[in-house]
Amino acid sequence: MGILPYALFTLQGLWFLIAGVFLIGYSITDGFDLGTGILTIFTKTEYDRTVLYNSVAPVWDGNEVWLIAGGGLLFAAFPTVYAASFSGFYLAILLVLWALIGRAVAFEYRNKRGSMTWRHTFDFIYWLGNVLPAILFGVAVGNAVVGVPIDQEGVYHGTFFTLLRPVPLAMGLVSLFMFAIHGAAYLLRKTEGHVFELSKKYAYISAIGYAVSVILTNALAMVEAPFLYKNYFDYPLLFAIPALMALGLILYLSFLKSGKYDNMVYASALVNTATVLNVACASFPVLIRSTINPKYSLNIFNSCSSNLTLIVMLIVAVIFVPLVLFYTRYAYKVFAGKVSGDKSYY
Repeated sequence: MGILPYALFTLQGLWFLIAGVFLIGYSITDGFDLGTGILTIFTKTEYDRTVLYNSVAPVWDGNEVWLIAGGGLLFAAFPTVYAASFSGFYLAILLVLWALIGRAVAFEYRNKRGSMTWRHTFDFIYWLGNVLPAILFGVAVGNAVVGVPIDQEGVYHGTFFTLLRPVPLAMGLVSLFMFAIHGAAYLLRKTEGHVFELSKKYAYISAIGYAVSVILTNALAMVEAPFLYKNYFDYPLLFAIPALMALGLILYLSFLKSGKYDNMVYASALVNTATVLNVACASFPVLIRSTINPKYSLNIFNSCSSNLTLIVMLIVAVIFVPLVLFYTRYAYKVFAGKVSGDKSYY
């Protein structure tokens, strides 16, 4: 049995899968929040911007539970990876943190005054609060799988600019357009009128951008990081995952062309899920690769907590993850239906 099947059937492998579930959960839920926010700066009227805010206002903060839980999971299950990533990617993570804070502040304070200057300022802050995380999440994941200069102690030996390499930057674009297509699909489900028509154009542009960025990323990775394809050639069944990425995008464009707009969000969710799985399978069982020496790479075995910790966490996850899923489903059911810009949610 090769390393991949063996590793999956371990406690550490199970927690790698659970971490993937949380990452997919965040990508699907908060992904459309980020995707809708990217469009904000391109709308011209106050009514249209209010529609965009109203479309995500009841659920956006709840969606970030997945990000918080994912960070806690990383800290508890793979503490060495948590320490290495949060120290090595410190400035990038700080930018994401400030961006997310800015997004929350914009939501709460935008409508506190009627001044258009005031509102446009917070619109720009809100836009940055969606664009920066959308890109930097992809860049961070790209650096983790391609490799960063960490030593045998997990200490990062680089700068912020070390992270700005071709493959991670290209993966940042993949992340941006992945969230954009999801946001466009969500808007087509939630809006009417001018925003609805604008979202159709947004969906086409985002889908093309996603396809181009994926092709660009693979072209660069074949040169800079060919080891990312090893698992795929060792286990050809894994090629079903990039096939699902392509299938999701084809279905997305097919639903868009045929006017089955309510189904587009399921296609974009498939694209999100397959994209995350694609990166995970390319890297597994490595979590952060070392460019100093491959032996220094942090994998699921040398960076995990004790078995007792993982077992206790597994019991907690079995109890509480279904509750989170139930609450999420209930929240979306309560706030289902179209929104307008006649009155701000706040």
